[in-house]
Amino acid sequence: MPGVLCRVATVLVAAAALAGCGITDTDVLPAGQPVQGGLTENSNQLLRVYFVTQEGTWPVSRPAPAGNRLQRAMNALLAGPTAEERARGLITHLPSSTQPVRARTTRGRVELRLPWQVRNLRPVAVSQLVCTAAAADAGDDPVIEVVEPAMDRPWRVRCDENGSAVPADQGASS
Repeated sequence: MPGVLCRVATVLVAAAALAGCGITDTDVLPAGQPVQGGLTENSNQLLRVYFVTQEGTWPVSRPAPAGNRLQRAMNALLAGPTAEERARGLITHLPSSTQPVRARTTRGRVELRLPWQVRNLRPVAVSQLVCTAAAADAGDDPVIEVVEPAMDRPWRVRCDENGSAVPADQGASS
């Protein structure tokens, strides 16, 4: 008798599943506008800061407080990777300094005033500076003018598609 009840229960469950739950098919319905307002790569609410992995420079996103995006990006770069970023293997090759990196956009150019001589920096450290400045600027493929202490003429460089600083005349994107 228990076997009959079990089979009857199984048949009733299967019949109920086949009958559905009363939900009928519908046509395609409009879904509305995509969700907006979150932190996305293209959002003005994020900064891109370049740190270093064994493979070269690596961008990370940071929340962008209000104000001068370029200088805030430089300050975030000089503060170094967070504990979470260091745990992921990100480091910086920029030396510590009591002097800040001054960054500003003037007449369509991005100017970085360094507290160090470029010859004393590793190439990847220069790429960190240049690519962070390029990412913070609103322009497309900006030329970054790097000004060293006691130097009359700036270095004109760009950030190439690989996250490396290259001479301005070689780094134009296509």
